Amino acid sequence: MITDDTLYLSVSELSNKLRDKQLSPVELTQAYLARIEKFNSRYNAFVTVTADLALAQARAAEKEIAADRWRGPLHGIPWGAKDLLATKGIPTGWGTKFLKDQLFDHDATVVQRLHDAGAVMLGKTHMVEFAGCLGYRFPNASVAGPGRNPWDPTRWTGGSSSGSAAAVAAGFCAFAIGTETWGSILCPSAFCGLTGLRPTYGAVSRYGGMVGAYTFDKIGPLARSSADCRLVLQAIAGLDPHDASSSPEKLELGAGRGKPLSQIKAAYIPTDWGKGTEPEVKTAFEAGVAALKAAGLQMEEAKFPDYPASEVSGLLITVEAMTAFEPFLQDGRAKQLVDELAWRQPAIAEVITGADTMKLWRMRLELQDIVADFYSKYDVVVTPNFKSVAPSVTGDLNETLPYADPAGAIGVACGLPAIALPAGPAAHGLPSSFQIMGAPFAEATLLDLGDLYQGRTAHHRAHAKIV
Repeated sequence: MITDDTLYLSVSELSNKLRDKQLSPVELTQAYLARIEKFNSRYNAFVTVTADLALAQARAAEKEIAADRWRGPLHGIPWGAKDLLATKGIPTGWGTKFLKDQLFDHDATVVQRLHDAGAVMLGKTHMVEFAGCLGYRFPNASVAGPGRNPWDPTRWTGGSSSGSAAAVAAGFCAFAIGTETWGSILCPSAFCGLTGLRPTYGAVSRYGGMVGAYTFDKIGPLARSSADCRLVLQAIAGLDPHDASSSPEKLELGAGRGKPLSQIKAAYIPTDWGKGTEPEVKTAFEAGVAALKAAGLQMEEAKFPDYPASEVSGLLITVEAMTAFEPFLQDGRAKQLVDELAWRQPAIAEVITGADTMKLWRMRLELQDIVADFYSKYDVVVTPNFKSVAPSVTGDLNETLPYADPAGAIGVACGLPAIALPAGPAAHGLPSSFQIMGAPFAEATLLDLGDLYQGRTAHHRAHAKIV
């Protein structure tokens, strides 16, 4: 019998059991599907459950593994796909009411690559409408209402990969795929006690994914550990002729392939622990920093470059998103979006001129040069993720998260990779998190540091108890 504890095992632990035939892919898939059926409505994790497809893929995996035709560590592993990734013949609604029956005749590259790796797709996960790229003020900005946190259903999972985070945190799947324009992998990972990886811009093909802001969007994993993120990223990264923005840079992602620990120079970025700070989060972050130092990471205090990165990133994302969703804004369908901030965006942003946009682009390029100089001195940045735990599902996010995100602003403007790492319980017993952000294509170093940290702590093994 498969217990709840089995459903919370890491990808590598499940993979070993599947490969050694101690665990059946079909029985594992059935167990996840039963858990989804029982609890999904409580957390708004999956919008579409593909039970028949999942069981067919699981049966195929079981036959192949029995015949010693093992495809790799994701073979037979159940997962969830954010509902902006095209899946042939399966609805892909982008978090909206009016596109809930939208169908595509192809799979996104990420979906295809995971299929090729033998992973079992359980379904499509809920998300904030249009991935939040037109803006939103309230957690209920989705066709399904707010993503509810498995640690406390009155709390938000974070956006916009809300369902992906809820699915992993609730033990509905072993990992899920999310996307990030600004914060949509790191935020739900932080609030749900998960390890999430935002890859370098272009490291993972976006073909078949909804375009929110073309020069900002990225696709990456939400999982239980750094090691799990590594396995998923190995399967999905790489050049794709279908995506002109995908990079030919080959990521060497094997464990230990990053920069040697003794040679890594880390910038410790303190934060303004002011408005909105919860002291338990500050304590957890400082403990995380201490654990990394004790493990041998050389760290010195530094400051982010003084630049209006938030304004540059925010305004450019808005301009790109209004272009991406122009058809829905023009024909009026956007007025069906739940959060009125989204459909009012054209009126709000009408003061931004073409000249302003060109100035913003020049400023972004200047910022990238400044940040490249910063990373010539440091290999990684260690900084808080959020200064508080998951907020209420009913509050105005401008009030419940009343602080800036300088690391996010710089990271998205410059296409930098980052990993969110659970830092232990904070206020109300909810998870806290911190992040390590690297230079472009430094994923191997980030993952090695994640492995190092999680080898000395057990925060990533904690999980919500749902009944």
